[in-house]
Amino acid sequence: MKKIYRFITMMLIVGFVSSCDLDLLSDPNAVTPENASIELLMNNIFVEIADTYVNLTYQGVTDVTSPFIRHIAMQGSQFYAFADGPETYDFIWGQFYSTLLPDINVVIDKATADGIPGYSGVAKVIKAYLLFTLVDMFGDIPYSDALQGTDKLSPTVDDDEAVYNAALDVLNSGIDDLTNTPASYRLVNDLFYGGDPVKWLKLANTLKLRYYLTTRFVNSNSLTEINNIINANNYISARADDFQFNYGNNRSAPDSRHPGYADAYESGGPSVYMSNYVMWTMFGEKENEDPRIRYFFYRQDCDETDENSFTLGCQFQPYPFHWPDGFPYCTASLDWGDPNQEYGGYWGRDHGDDSGIPPDDLKRTTTGIYPVGGKFDGDDCAQVSNGGTDGLKGQGIHPIILASYVHFMIAEAKLAGGDAASARTSLEAGIRESIGKVMAFGAADADAAYVPTTVQIDAYVNEVLASYDAADTDGKLNVIMKEYWIASYGNGLEAFNGYRRTCKPTGMQLSLEANPGAFPRSFWYPASFVNRNENVDQKPNVEVKVFWDANPAGCTLQ
Repeated sequence: MKKIYRFITMMLIVGFVSSCDLDLLSDPNAVTPENASIELLMNNIFVEIADTYVNLTYQGVTDVTSPFIRHIAMQGSQFYAFADGPETYDFIWGQFYSTLLPDINVVIDKATADGIPGYSGVAKVIKAYLLFTLVDMFGDIPYSDALQGTDKLSPTVDDDEAVYNAALDVLNSGIDDLTNTPASYRLVNDLFYGGDPVKWLKLANTLKLRYYLTTRFVNSNSLTEINNIINANNYISARADDFQFNYGNNRSAPDSRHPGYADAYESGGPSVYMSNYVMWTMFGEKENEDPRIRYFFYRQDCDETDENSFTLGCQFQPYPFHWPDGFPYCTASLDWGDPNQEYGGYWGRDHGDDSGIPPDDLKRTTTGIYPVGGKFDGDDCAQVSNGGTDGLKGQGIHPIILASYVHFMIAEAKLAGGDAASARTSLEAGIRESIGKVMAFGAADADAAYVPTTVQIDAYVNEVLASYDAADTDGKLNVIMKEYWIASYGNGLEAFNGYRRTCKPTGMQLSLEANPGAFPRSFWYPASFVNRNENVDQKPNVEVKVFWDANPAGCTLQ
């Protein structure tokens, strides 16, 4: 369906895009910004958001951020600076500056002129989020000179803090528009909230909370503003209001499935490795198993102890000399023994393992039922490259801003404000909301014999809360950020931001390289941007910090 929408929309807008960008004479038969269908433009924006954050080429926002924070294995290089090259970010940059932002500006202008605040409000909320994302990833970006066609072929970059603040102004304007939209009004073809302006307003207020949390180390008024938003009680606090893109289960003509499912569940096996560290964290770091593990991951082979040097060569290599004792190595579960043990078969890769790819595609652990719509792990241990017939058949989600995330945001803010008790309440709410969402999402395909019980869930939550209670303030923050990191699985950007903002969670698995270089504090500018712009130079390194990152250069990030 999304490809059909994109095709129709692009056929409608191609005329006015060409005329705006190339300064051609107006064609009386062509569609222009003034008479374009605002509904189809918005639909195209919704679809392109999904592609921009997650796609089959693994060059979306979540795709490129997830390896650095160990949600999936970083296998491009052992060195942070070379894990991704500037060309990796060309796709994201093109999506933002050639597709999303131009279309959004047209919608805003047209909706404002036509007196449709529902559409202008939604478009402004999305625009603000996109600008936040661009700054979060790249720092200084084009804004005041951007999107001017041939009038400004080489736009200069604006100060990242100025762009962030401009995005807040756009967001506030969107909030005003949505506040003035009747609750009964419905947008057409809204792929996120079914056209409900009330839910969009909750998202807008949540993004405002996110803005103040992200900037809390450089904005003395942040905690006050966060408390004002909390007290107004009109933000995302329950999963019914989650901001997520919902995929379908249609296999072809068009393929509407989650890209992660299409990659792993078709033929030939998954192309990416799961993170040994994440899997081990969920079953080996605590006394109690994380209730989400069988939903996050699916084991294709539950016994890796019989593999040879060809399929699993790392098992014959020594434990890295620079690692502290206790990390998983080679696979998450290799030290756990034979397949009769509970945790055999969690077969991924370590952080920074850039070795060649052996014939293990049908053996390695792959994505499970959440969030890609794959298969629940019920100890069946079978390969899943079966032409897209397993599990939920790709009817997954891309989680963008979930209620569980917001609970963790509030926990961080409350702790920063000195209210450890309220932070604890929000921490527990975040954990339980995340577990509840994951289990409800996978209920249709879960094997009842392996579904976590209330006793098991309570044991996990209580163990986390006991760790929180026993820690000092810095340790309490570490507990919050570790649970937020787990809950945000499937959304690399939120974890990447939290990691840079707080230097937590600490104690993450180190790279296989003893000296991998500095952890990236922002990404390279895209090659297409630097090579074609006479006013922009490439960054000297990936240590260039975004303005809201007030942590020292070394921090605890490795």
